[in-house]
Amino acid sequence: MRKLIVLWIAMIMLVSGCSNTKIDDKENMKNYENFIDTVMTNQGIESKIIPFDYKLNVYKQKDNSYQYELLVSNPRSAMYNVQAIAVNPDVDSNTNVHPCLGLLGEDAQLDFHMVPFQSNAEMGFYKGFSLEGVSDSEQFKLYVMVTWKDSALVNDHRVFFNVSFVQEADDNENGAKETAETNNE
Repeated sequence: MRKLIVLWIAMIMLVSGCSNTKIDDKENMKNYENFIDTVMTNQGIESKIIPFDYKLNVYKQKDNSYQYELLVSNPRSAMYNVQAIAVNPDVDSNTNVHPCLGLLGEDAQLDFHMVPFQSNAEMGFYKGFSLEGVSDSEQFKLYVMVTWKDSALVNDHRVFFNVSFVQEADDNENGAKETAETNNE
């Protein structure tokens, strides 16, 4: 009889754990979709003050696609619970996943903080992060939004910025491509 009770308790815990994961996944997806909507509604308008550096690196692949890496680093203020997304406005959001941080999957369950001159990955403090994706177009633009809380975890902040890439007509080489997009205030 005791084994039966223990088995029932284990089954209830297993079922409730699975349903909580489904609820979390639905909430994460809703948050992800809200981020996309917010970025698209912003229509590429950039924030005047961006408290970190950013740079776009692009790598032409052998299949003529372009892998990109948007690096965000060097925070100038404490940024806790950082979330970010890079949206290509020319790509259908219903059939493609935009690169993001802290919104989907295991990422949504992790703490991600950027504080000047602090780095301890075990505690969730990082020097920076990257958003990586692939574009089939030799010319693309990314609308980016980064959100965070202040050091008191009370006030929400967000900034918007854009990065662009255009393949030069006479450049047919594979590999890294130079971009002029960076922010070093």
